[in-house]
Amino acid sequence: MSEIYRKRGRVARHENGQTILVEEAGEAIEIGREFEARPLKETAELPPVDAGAVERVAREIGRIVKPNAIERLIVSEGVAEHEFNGVRWSESTRRIHLSIAHRDFRLLVDRGDFELGDIERAARALENVQAEREPPPRIRARPNVSAALLPSLPTIAPPNVELRQMAGGTDGKGAPVREEPITAPPWTNWYRPSYRVRPVRMPFNLRAHCEIKVIDADVPEAVAILAPVDGIVMRVLIADRGISYPATVRISRIDAVADEVTWYPYGAGAFGASMML
Repeated sequence: MSEIYRKRGRVARHENGQTILVEEAGEAIEIGREFEARPLKETAELPPVDAGAVERVAREIGRIVKPNAIERLIVSEGVAEHEFNGVRWSESTRRIHLSIAHRDFRLLVDRGDFELGDIERAARALENVQAEREPPPRIRARPNVSAALLPSLPTIAPPNVELRQMAGGTDGKGAPVREEPITAPPWTNWYRPSYRVRPVRMPFNLRAHCEIKVIDADVPEAVAILAPVDGIVMRVLIADRGISYPATVRISRIDAVADEVTWYPYGAGAFGASMML
């Protein structure tokens, strides 16, 4: 049985000081083990994207971060229409991907909106960075840090934490994403980052729950990641009483998870929350 997926999209993208508007359509065909992807010549009536907002956000980031410290900056807003075996759905997205380099350190920030608080906080901490240290006994992770960790936890979550897939949106094969506990693969939904690659089973909209929700505001805070998360090992930037330093943290326990969450574009989506490690 063949499966046919089509995508038509429009995106305003700012990168390396330039803003471009791109419209693209493509399809993917799967027949058993065979997979073929190709562009389509057809166009679609898509809603407009706000290139002006993209440029304003890029300028504001340039004000927050020293220009010579920005290693890579991508700001985008997009709209897309999807079709899979007769099922149609649409989506709109905003994304920020930022890499800041300072001395021997590289700080990574990803957002699923145009809020800049994570970037301001991380940039300030990076300016005052000192030499690497051993991590403190207890750390509170900001939502952008805990969100980066969640895609690594579905099969290794600490026993006092429950992971759930939260409802919202449509997966890469046109099925609704419903709330359900995350236990063991195979996962219910399919993630398709592009029509050019096969979809893979993956949990969507991950969220961690813990009976303890109190976050100790007096302990050092992990404000950003310094490298992609490797399983349960994170290299993070710690802010502590006016100074900051890199540390490599191995997650052996999660002591508390706050209720307030923010969605981040890690994996197929993750709801980051303040977290005690």
